[in-house]
Amino acid sequence: MRNRLSELWREAQEAFETVWFVSSLEDMEQTDITISFRLMIREDLYVQVFYGEKSNNLYMALIEGRRRIYGVDREGNEWRLHPFEKADCHEPLTQGLEPKPLLTFLARIEELLVKNDLI
Repeated sequence: MRNRLSELWREAQEAFETVWFVSSLEDMEQTDITISFRLMIREDLYVQVFYGEKSNNLYMALIEGRRRIYGVDREGNEWRLHPFEKADCHEPLTQGLEPKPLLTFLARIEELLVKNDLI
């Protein structure tokens, strides 16, 4: 199971190195069974990620200021979308974001950033 934590961290490092709008990678917290980090876009806009290995829960959110404006979660094996500007709502996301959930999420973020002139 520890392998999933390492895979997600490697995916975050790959995103930092290759995704044009990611300016930095901040390791927030790591334990034996959890990881939390931020991919900074600008000072008040970033992607927050949390993964819990025991539950297999993955939470990814685009945060502006202190407010989630978009997100995708996986609780167990069920994916949910928190739509842009309606992030308090959630909808089933049947196709999920595998095999590289973070990079797939960032591709969606790129579309939102450009379409909504956030960057």
